[in-house]
This record gives sequence, C-alpha cells and structure tokens, in this order.
Amino acid sequence: MADFDYSLHYRRFHDNSEKHAEETAAWQQLMLAPHAPADREAPILDIGCGFGFALRALRNLGFKKLTGLEMSPQQAGYCREAGFNVEVTGNTAAWLRSHPGQFAFVVLLDVLEHVPVEEQIDFTRAIHEALQPGGKVFMTVPNASAIIASRWRHLDHTHHTCFTEHSLHFVFLNAGFKSLDVEAEKGIGRFPRSVWKRTEWPAIRKWIIRWCWLQVHESELFFDPKGIKQISFELNLRAVATKA
Repeated sequence: MADFDYSLHYRRFHDNSEKHAEETAAWQQLMLAPHAPADREAPILDIGCGFGFALRALRNLGFKKLTGLEMSPQQAGYCREAGFNVEVTGNTAAWLRSHPGQFAFVVLLDVLEHVPVEEQIDFTRAIHEALQPGGKVFMTVPNASAIIASRWRHLDHTHHTCFTEHSLHFVFLNAGFKSLDVEAEKGIGRFPRSVWKRTEWPAIRKWIIRWCWLQVHESELFFDPKGIKQISFELNLRAVATKA
C-alpha cells in the first residue's frame, strides 16, 4: 500500500462534510446512472474509491452489493466512516486476480493515470479477469486534448500520463476487452442565447475559447477530418469498456 498520505492532495478539493459528499455524489450519480447495471443486486467494485462519492452515488441509485478498493489507508478510513465496505491493498492487480469473475460493473474514476504506463495493460487485464462475462468498466481519465491538458496532467504528483481516445483504445483492447466506447462530446455546445445577461458571460467565453481550440485542431489535423469528430475537449475522457 502507499507509504504516503494521498488524502493530503484529495482534501484540497474535497472536504469531509456530509453536504459536500452528497453534492458530489449527486453529480456522479448523473454520470454513472446511464451505464450502471439494471439489476440492483449486481456486484459492483469501485477501484480507487477515495472518500466514497461514487459508492454513495451508486447506493443512492439503489445498489446494495458495493465494494471499494483503495491503496491509501487514509482514504479508505474516510470511506468506511460513510458506511462502505472497503478493501485496502498494496497490489491492486493481484487483488483483482484473486477475485475472478466476481463483478458485473467496475468504476474507475481518475485512477488509470496513477498507474505507471508500463503496467497499465496488465492492470486492465486484471480488471478484465475480475469482471463477469458481459461486465463493464466505466472510467474517467485526464484528456490530452483538453485546452489545459498539461496543467491537468501535472496537477497531481502521482499522475503518470494523460490519454487520447487512441491511447485509451490501445490499452483496453490489448487487455482483452471486446469494445471501448469513448464519449466524443467536445463540450462546445450551443451558443448561449441570452447574450445580454451577465450570468451568461462565462458560458459565452467558454464557448468562444473551445470554438477557437477546435480551429487549432482542424488546422493541425487537416489530414484526418473524420478523426477530429472523435476528439473530446473536456478535461476528462469518459469511456465504457465491455468484456466479451
């Protein structure tokens, strides 16, 4: 297990209050609900469960068989205080391989970037082994195509890399997954209509900046116009991998 307190970084963005936990869980609930199993008795594993926000979201959705997995004893402690079953391990891949075919759904939020690049395929193969046939992994990873990708990559001292849709496909298909679906929403969206309202100005600024970023990609990647449509400009890539 980690010989440092990762919660020192995590607490910069997340306090330990019930209000913050519920607000964060509500946001993650919207993200997870479309991809979670229909069966509320399905066994679910949250790898790198942190303070338990995703587990709380899944509990709010009605799931009962929830397990958290953590390398940080401090993070696991916060999660257990919220009432969740959490395993602490210094070797996540080995733990996964000791639980073959046990989980219908795996949550992997902001985790893969913490795994050394040379270990990522073996790590995802271990997830593949722990999944039931037809099981799925829902993940988020730092997006190399985001406007502030460099800052996002180096925000956390324990990050090893960020990803494009191509590198993410490479990892999961080499790990044995049948498919990987990456959300390709650029986040430009519709230009705000109420331009005279001061409250809309941040949204207008964001739209203009992302539109300009799209022009940069179209200029530099002119040889791959179809590929441009698959590029997300969000800070994180969201994807779902499915086991055959």
